[in-house]
Amino acid sequence: MMDSDCLSLLPAVCLVLGDPKQSPPDDTSLEKLLDWFKELHSQSNEQVLLQHQPCLKEFISSVCTSKTTDPAILSFTLKLTGLLAGTKQGFHLLEEGGLLVVVFERKAWCVCDLWEDASVRSGWLQGLLNMLRHRQALDFFSGNGLIRVILQLQNDGSLFVSCLANQLLVHILNFLTSSNMTNGCDAVGSTESSLSPEWVLVSSEIMNGVVEALNSDYHPRVLQGLRLLSLVLSQCGEPIRSTLWKDVLVPLEVLINRGSESLTQPLMTVLQAAARTPLLGQSECKVEELLEAMLGTGNKKESFQCAAIIIKLEKCPEVLKRKAIDIVLFPLQCVSAQSQDTAEKMSLVLKEQLSQKASCISLLMQSLSSLEELAYTKYQFEGISIHSVTSSVLLLLRICSGHFPSSLLHINASTHLIGCCKVQRCGLDTLGALSVYEENVDTRTEIFGVFLDYLQSPDSHATVLKKTYQATVRWIAVSSSFPDLLQFISHDLFPVLEKRMCDLQWEVRDSTLEFITQLTVALNGNSGFIEALHTSGMVSILLSSLADTEGYVRASAVAAVGEAVTSSFHHTVLVSNSNLMEEALKQMMKILSQDTEGFPRRAVVKAFTSWLKGSHPETAVHPSLSSVLSLGGNDFDWEVKMHTLDLAEVLMEKTLNCCPYAVQNSGPTEKTHLTQALSKLKEFGLFDLLFNSLFDCDRPVCEKACALLLKLRTLISECEDIDSALVLNVNGNRWGNEVQNRYLNKGSVCGTNGVTASDERTDTALHCIKDISLPMLLHILDLDDMQRTLKLSSDHVVNSPRSLMEDILSAAQQSEDNTVDCY
Repeated sequence: MMDSDCLSLLPAVCLVLGDPKQSPPDDTSLEKLLDWFKELHSQSNEQVLLQHQPCLKEFISSVCTSKTTDPAILSFTLKLTGLLAGTKQGFHLLEEGGLLVVVFERKAWCVCDLWEDASVRSGWLQGLLNMLRHRQALDFFSGNGLIRVILQLQNDGSLFVSCLANQLLVHILNFLTSSNMTNGCDAVGSTESSLSPEWVLVSSEIMNGVVEALNSDYHPRVLQGLRLLSLVLSQCGEPIRSTLWKDVLVPLEVLINRGSESLTQPLMTVLQAAARTPLLGQSECKVEELLEAMLGTGNKKESFQCAAIIIKLEKCPEVLKRKAIDIVLFPLQCVSAQSQDTAEKMSLVLKEQLSQKASCISLLMQSLSSLEELAYTKYQFEGISIHSVTSSVLLLLRICSGHFPSSLLHINASTHLIGCCKVQRCGLDTLGALSVYEENVDTRTEIFGVFLDYLQSPDSHATVLKKTYQATVRWIAVSSSFPDLLQFISHDLFPVLEKRMCDLQWEVRDSTLEFITQLTVALNGNSGFIEALHTSGMVSILLSSLADTEGYVRASAVAAVGEAVTSSFHHTVLVSNSNLMEEALKQMMKILSQDTEGFPRRAVVKAFTSWLKGSHPETAVHPSLSSVLSLGGNDFDWEVKMHTLDLAEVLMEKTLNCCPYAVQNSGPTEKTHLTQALSKLKEFGLFDLLFNSLFDCDRPVCEKACALLLKLRTLISECEDIDSALVLNVNGNRWGNEVQNRYLNKGSVCGTNGVTASDERTDTALHCIKDISLPMLLHILDLDDMQRTLKLSSDHVVNSPRSLMEDILSAAQQSEDNTVDCY
């Protein structure tokens, strides 16, 4: 917030900004200054700025009456004026002497051609948007003919300006429906006769503008009318919505029956918005009829696009939805048909589109993505069997890989699809989504065969392989009862994965490792799979991947090895492979201490966190924790440090879990347990990690450490007997120096209050401090204040209103060659 010092700078800043001889600050500086005005205006008395800062009125007047004003300054002034006029008191102060008319009537400055600048037009609109907070503002709009100008700007050549005009018009309509504009009656359900004259006048002007736009022969104007209509339907309530829909129903029917391809998408956007409102259930509103008219008979190019949109409607009538499904799935069924029966039903439009490469691919992807959308909702198809739909997707994928000829050779569909990565990726996503249907049980062998073909094919693109892996995991996850699953994995899948792990493309190696990780997680309860994983040689391949040349691959290998180790703890299948944990720890610690890339090191710390969270024997993981905490806490990658603090948090929770959090009435046994647990954490080096992180150069690291220390302080604050039992060494470490300089040098006395000295003197020789108890250290540190400070942005001092204003003034005193960068 601007303090008195900032406000004292304001007159000088206004003089600089209002001086046409000065180069204006950059747009970012002006926007930031406006943001601070908004904050000050919202937190202060409404009259403070204008009453106690007359320089603002002088600035606004000088800018809007000058013939040499810079467009950026004028735009800023328009926004600021609207902001100041957003309160009744501010509005009246600016209205005195006709200043508001001077600013927004444009007669004073329009002669300078400033209106031709898009930033000025958008500033004008934003100013009005800022002002519209009370009835007087709307009266000003209406009384000065501003609604008409806003409607004109709806068709502005600048997309930003036209969108802002639409937003303002919607805001006006919403403002009209507020209770204070309806003569004391509730706007919802009100009739036009019960509404105030102002409501009727302003709303009619806007609604008539929409109707005129829809009836226009000028295509861009029709588009803008449809955009505004869709916004009103989405964002406005009653009676605006119903009243406007009644007015536009006829021109909408005309536009839909005209069948203009360029209007298909905006018309569907309007109907989508209408379908999400109660208008859909009202027969006189004809929403369902209009949607069905958009679909037509399915013989238009636009029918497929409309069908894809209708399928996604939440409250779509079932009859209409089934018709849309039939239309959207027909291209897929045609291309993958094994007989000519379906082909004979094709319309000329569909044949033409399928014979052209671009439209063929677009249609099939639309069909597949719609099917995927339906599968996610587990939609129950009527009249179409899931088995036949899945078979169509499988056949399409085979066509794309060149393994199955299309029956529609006369439309050349197969030549467009062979090797088409777009359709392959989309088809694999859809096939994965179809795994939710139990009716596909009998198709699993064929499905796994298609997956295997793609994984084995040397022509499969890296992104297609990744999609294949994702779809395979989904099908395997729901096929645990499939009798041939383990044989497929052991004899078919693992050999392919072994070859893919040697692929020259690192992306392929990376996605293969990700797949193995996901597979291990999905089948963690399947002892047969775990045994196959550990006896097939795959684990050795995973371990060797820890030394891959690519950092991303090493990181994925760490995750895969981590899951393999996890599975070994959950099942007793590693009698002959008992050194897996030892080898994994050895290589992971090497990565953490020596790897030059951050991703693998992050993955190592996350693997330890996962192990610690799970049910692994503590004896297996704990010996390495001290090294992990030390290395991770001193890593130069801040994300590694954050993951290390996550590990520390889990370690704290597990170690202190047996200790009661409210120990003030506990007996000596509970306090002993707490002391022992804290001593154990000290042995791990957890406290050194937390205190070092507290003074780290990366703010997120400090925040996390501070939060953990506050939890720790809360836990031990009620226990009085651990002061002498848990002592930390202050000397010889990074955090100790910080504590000495920041806190202990401010008057603490050696040898007292838990602080011990290296000799028996009790003076203030600060260099003598050696040890301090943990409770005393937590008491000395002002953790609450540190947490408040850390929550501020790192540039909260520099990026302040005072700094901003000083930069603007400083730039005005320098040569024009110098540029200002306030941020």
